Amino acid sequence: MSPRRDVGHGSAHAKVILIGEHTVVHGSPAIALPIPALTVRARATLAPDSVAAQDSAAAPDFTAAQDFTEAQGPAAAQNPRAAEDSAAVALLPSGGAGVIRVGGAGFRPRTGPEFAVDAALRHWNLTDTAIAVHTESRIPVARGLGSSAASTAAAVRATAALLEQSLGDADLAAFVQVGEQHSHGRASGVDAAAAVSHGPIRFRAGVPTPIPITGRALLLVADTGVSAGTRRAVGIATARLTGQRGLAMLRAAEGLTEDAAAQLAQGDWPGVGRSLTRFHELLADLGVSSDVLDRAVGAALDAGALGAKLTGGGLGGCLLALADHPDTAARISERLYDSGVHQVWTLPIEGEPK
Repeated sequence: MSPRRDVGHGSAHAKVILIGEHTVVHGSPAIALPIPALTVRARATLAPDSVAAQDSAAAPDFTAAQDFTEAQGPAAAQNPRAAEDSAAVALLPSGGAGVIRVGGAGFRPRTGPEFAVDAALRHWNLTDTAIAVHTESRIPVARGLGSSAASTAAAVRATAALLEQSLGDADLAAFVQVGEQHSHGRASGVDAAAAVSHGPIRFRAGVPTPIPITGRALLLVADTGVSAGTRRAVGIATARLTGQRGLAMLRAAEGLTEDAAAQLAQGDWPGVGRSLTRFHELLADLGVSSDVLDRAVGAALDAGALGAKLTGGGLGGCLLALADHPDTAARISERLYDSGVHQVWTLPIEGEPK
């Protein structure tokens, strides 16, 4: 099949798990928020072997710089305490660029994005079509922000656009989940669902549901500079979530997550903060926190955060802190830097007015 377009474009965004990581793999709920400011963009074209089969087509240049790449100036190195909000987002370490080639004779997928795009091509009965997808990411990798799911979602969207195939959110999330299972082993599906969601979601047993939020707050996301050990953390948590003690921890996790959902709907931000901090304590009991994370969480709480916790796989990566005022957020940010984190940025959470 020859596409009607020369290029297909796609994008996706980062996410944070507000509450419920690890226990969501075992059937408990989780709440995830999109981070629209951190994106992956992808460009799909026919791969060279497909192009060669067409009389008049020329192979595209896969090494050329992409026009959607945003330049990052020297300020990132010069200013270790980057300004919050949009400025801080611009100074985040990039997830980088990459190219995958999928489909065509003899193709065998090896990476998560390749498995996902291959699943999409099989669904569309287009496995004889070889596709190349170039991605550019602004999402830090191995930080619990859903970099792999977002990159995969962007690649599948770009491929669908190139081949002019319809692609609903449910199908996209299913294709992304194929890639996530390959990349991370036992994956709950929350990253795949959050990568394609347009707002906050409650996720349980493979089903994402939009959740209401009332009022507004500020969410600080801090990068410890230590890579998250997702596979190792999943193994540690799974081993501890067995037996009667494990069942008790799962019940506690479910209660805290459902409390947080109700508190978000009511605009009870102090309550949300308490739920987050208690969930961090549960994750520490599971063995997936670290000295670096615990120190940073303590610093945020001492600075006036409503709550704080690790986010994502743990053993490194990122943590969250909740604030109810910009001045408090600025103070928390300073204290987090003092504790040794590498980057902090602040994102608004905005819901319906009270």
